[in-house]
Amino acid sequence: MAYLFLDDSKHHRSGFSLAAFAICDVDPTEEMGALFREYGFDPGTFEFKSSATMKDDNDLQALRDSLKHFIARNCKMALCVVDSAEDTRKLGPASLTLLRSALKHPLLEGRQHEVFFDEGLFKHKSAAEALVAGDPELAGCIFHFEQDSKAVMGIQLADIMAHTCSIMLLEALGDITKKVIVNAPGDSIYDGLEVELGFEMWAGIRYAFLSQNKPNPKDDFELANVDVYPWGLFIDESVNERVAPVAMDRFGENYLGCIH
Repeated sequence: MAYLFLDDSKHHRSGFSLAAFAICDVDPTEEMGALFREYGFDPGTFEFKSSATMKDDNDLQALRDSLKHFIARNCKMALCVVDSAEDTRKLGPASLTLLRSALKHPLLEGRQHEVFFDEGLFKHKSAAEALVAGDPELAGCIFHFEQDSKAVMGIQLADIMAHTCSIMLLEALGDITKKVIVNAPGDSIYDGLEVELGFEMWAGIRYAFLSQNKPNPKDDFELANVDVYPWGLFIDESVNERVAPVAMDRFGENYLGCIH
């Protein structure tokens, strides 16, 4: 059984909204709770939000980094993108279309799963339940709609994924340009180096993308590039012609080779 958690990130000025599934082999609640307590946060009352101001808050920054490391070690990720003008109507159904594709991946195919959705992704709970009722492609899933992300901690992992990938897409669109200093004391090449924010975001999460090796790779470079689409990416037909090709180019395949 896998546990899947969905959260979203909306960017109306740039014309897209994005949702991410965090896919975990085990329920992450216990280990996440331990991380929260390690940095002085009560998991019963505190909710991690990627959008929170973290400047000068060393404990919150450390928790964020630990959660990202947890994702890199333990989670896979699948994304869907919709037009932001349609997100209240499209985001929930698009996530189900993405889920149908993700379930065909060997990691998930033929298994039972529990799937949790944050609040506000569908018009109402009964509408969501009607969309999955009787669908043979989703028969192996137990659905939990309109969940409180404070109580269902795995949704907070999906929040990090959605936020991270949104930053990557915003940069690819040219809507943000920001550089950061890499803090990696054990890395003699990257520690202290100034890099693009999108590159830093991608480097920390690239192994989480749900993907498969390309069939019959022709060379070492192609061997290092894996296909994320269609298992880990769905771009809704509502997405405009400025965003859709950039999203496909940014997320449709993923480089897993050496970046030094």
